[in-house]
Amino acid sequence: MLLGCSQQKSSDAVTPRPAKVRAGSQDPRRYCGMPGLSVGDFLRRPNDRDPLGVIGDRRIVYTYKARCGLGRLCRHWGWGSGDEILVPAYNCGSEIDPFLAYGLTVSFYRVDRQAKLDMDDLRRRVTGRTRCVYVTHYFGWPQPVETLVEFCRSRGIRVIEDCALSLFSDPQGHPLGRLGDAVIYSFPKSLAVPDGGALTVPADEAWEGDLGQKPLLRSTANAMLPLVKRSVLRLCDRVGVYRLLPEQAVRSRGARSQEALLTSAGLPEMPASYYYDRAIENLTASRVTRCLLRRTRRETVIRRRRANYAMLCDALQEAGDVRPLYPELPAGVCPLCLPVAMSDREAVCRRLNEMGIGAISWWAGYHRAFDWADHPEARWLKDSVLALPIHQQLGEIEMRHITAALRRALPGHRRAHTGTFA
Repeated sequence: MLLGCSQQKSSDAVTPRPAKVRAGSQDPRRYCGMPGLSVGDFLRRPNDRDPLGVIGDRRIVYTYKARCGLGRLCRHWGWGSGDEILVPAYNCGSEIDPFLAYGLTVSFYRVDRQAKLDMDDLRRRVTGRTRCVYVTHYFGWPQPVETLVEFCRSRGIRVIEDCALSLFSDPQGHPLGRLGDAVIYSFPKSLAVPDGGALTVPADEAWEGDLGQKPLLRSTANAMLPLVKRSVLRLCDRVGVYRLLPEQAVRSRGARSQEALLTSAGLPEMPASYYYDRAIENLTASRVTRCLLRRTRRETVIRRRRANYAMLCDALQEAGDVRPLYPELPAGVCPLCLPVAMSDREAVCRRLNEMGIGAISWWAGYHRAFDWADHPEARWLKDSVLALPIHQQLGEIEMRHITAALRRALPGHRRAHTGTFA
């Protein structure tokens, strides 16, 4: 059973309307992978303004990975054994491991099946050892951070906003990441860059400065290879030779590995690379990433992602049991992907990957230090959510193809559909 979000509407929200949908091309392979990198990306005129789109009274510290900023925060704020941080039970695992590495006690608070934090549950879990509350803005959608910050500041508790999945989101004219005592961002989740994250803190807070070391050129070059490959595959698709390539060359990787290790609780463990490595804590974003950030057209990214989300969300209203986690698109939200919840997610994801579609079994792995037994909603999300691509390098043709491919990948799919793609 799938669960959508509230049907409450506002005049600024975009609600995809029901429509008959034509399945589109029946070609089982079209490249709909993640964003790629081309020479033209380096030739654009650089932007003059802040690439993150955050307000100007925050200090930006660039990091090699988003999680590196969390390790630096622990060191900067002097956290360690005896300190507690509350984090949402629905998490990747990579964002909580830096706190464990620094000896903090990590306690989960509840989120519901729409990934919205439960303030009542959070309030009950605060103790005298609680130093911070960690809040995640999932997929670009905002959490009630104003209420959270007011509660925490009245008790001397810090707030970290996780905007790793919400780059460029500006709901109702208020950019995410403006209220937290610290905010983290991740660039590769949204943009075709080889590495990079950012940590922001209030400008008036004393900070050691961005003293990070540049990553090795070899590491940057290796990280760029898959980005270049994606651009080559997209070019092959446009000139009509993509379908002639061998399957090994076009398969996307987003399904859970059948050989995944199990945690002590019997859950599939997250990849080893997700655990924190203090050796990279002081690395900063590469010059390549910073160069590309300055040349990113923020408005274009937002406009295309919103348009693709609305088209695909509209089309999936007739795709059987598949319903988006968020059927409404509020004004200013820059969606990372289209998250849908379903049974048989791994099989559907694997089939989509075989067709060149960059679907991802979102946060399928679990951190080995926890069992999630008290958080069934978070486990449901981790076991059910499939992320469908709607990024800025895709368009209406790709949305048609993803819709048709998803229907073919679902158990008991129908082969014939009528109508038009709105």
